Amino acid sequence: MSGFQVEMGRGPIDPNSDWFKWVHDPKNIRLGIVSGDLPEDGPGFWELYREDLLRAKRELNNNAIRLSVEWSRIFPNPTFDVPAKVVRDNRGDIERVDLSRSSMDYLEEKASKESVKRYREILEKAHELGLKVLLTIYHWPLPLWIHDPLKLRNGVIHAERRGWLDDSTIVEFAKFSAYIAKTFGDLVDIYATINEPIVIAFNGYFNPDSGFPPRLKDLNLMLRVLKNLAIAHGIAYEQVKRWDNVSVSRYGPATVGIVICPQIIEPYDKNVYGDVEAAQIYRYTWNEWFLNAIIQGDYDMNLDMIIDSEEKRPTLVKGCDYIGINYYRRVRIRSVEDREGLHPMFRAKAAPCEGDCTDSGWEIYPEGMRMVLNWAYQRYRRKIIVTENGIADASGEKRPRYLLSHLEEVHKAIKEDRIPVKGYFHWSLIDNYEWARGFKMRFGLYRVDYQTKRRIPTKAVKLYSKICERNALISPTSI
Repeated sequence: MSGFQVEMGRGPIDPNSDWFKWVHDPKNIRLGIVSGDLPEDGPGFWELYREDLLRAKRELNNNAIRLSVEWSRIFPNPTFDVPAKVVRDNRGDIERVDLSRSSMDYLEEKASKESVKRYREILEKAHELGLKVLLTIYHWPLPLWIHDPLKLRNGVIHAERRGWLDDSTIVEFAKFSAYIAKTFGDLVDIYATINEPIVIAFNGYFNPDSGFPPRLKDLNLMLRVLKNLAIAHGIAYEQVKRWDNVSVSRYGPATVGIVICPQIIEPYDKNVYGDVEAAQIYRYTWNEWFLNAIIQGDYDMNLDMIIDSEEKRPTLVKGCDYIGINYYRRVRIRSVEDREGLHPMFRAKAAPCEGDCTDSGWEIYPEGMRMVLNWAYQRYRRKIIVTENGIADASGEKRPRYLLSHLEEVHKAIKEDRIPVKGYFHWSLIDNYEWARGFKMRFGLYRVDYQTKRRIPTKAVKLYSKICERNALISPTSI
């Protein structure tokens, strides 16, 4: 689960993030850029976490859970005045951020005591139940004091709070990451720095149809955001390693990774050169660019798939203990006439799903799970955790087969291909707020009645529970 998507609905709302402001904007709602659903009508995990964590452990037999913290809940007010020593390389990029003990004390003063207390209660309950926590530090929403998407939408040059377009956000993220590690390190051993950086950059700065803030279309801005996110991962990696010194499991004190969302990307027609070329650049941008940056130091800032000498940045490589894989679908790419720009990326367009599709219009392609696990390990040589895999399925009819078919592919990757897959997290425990698409997409193993907040088991619950109980694949007919 992620904080913004499940927390609100019971208890205090969090109006201090860019996403909250974005989905409430009357213009966005009127134009259909966002659904009009509001996160404060959500599942209410902030108050109902005990029953949900019990559900995960006792009804589903999980031994771990993936959660996130909301930056804007913990620091609703700016942290710019917290001293930090910022070291830049000879090209002006941030190479290191050093925080003193007194700076950490100042962060403690600034943090929302109520929010920190509630997050500790959530993590303590998970620990009490024997659920190892994979904690995502940043799962998309930024505090409004860092990013005002409405002003940025209306003009990049004059906007002051520009989020990931500015590398000052890297420094503030270093402070946030350090604080999280120091504050919750006695309850957490596995961290993800950032969830799906390509989605933040691509959807926010190149794909206006996604409805993501700030809804721009500029390839150079997208690449600038990707670069800052890649540097931010490395800086956060160092902060967590420094400030979490407590082990609570064999993963401790701090196993730190990144979560990406590779897709199986193929040309719509393999016999059409334009489709093949478009699929190649799309695959490289979506699947490879970010990992190449954080693991190899390759910052391809003109997106020509060639790493020139000035694009080699080994001093910006800090670490990555595992790669989190969010796998959902296959995408088939068509080449279209370029009317918007000269770069080939402008000619790459995803074709609508034509096969077995989810409610979100994503093609169900379980074979791709094994393919992306092999690709990630063979290319980057890191341990793998499947950090998300699931289906938008309001009827609940497709989810059991989806779950089992994808786990079969994970099993093949482990047993036949010897890929070191160390865990699997299903998305999601309960229905949630699916960003610009609101509540219409039903990903939960438990369906949520948003009026009463009641959790209703879907057909996949018994199957999932048995798989977890036995740690083995089973036949649906054996339930």
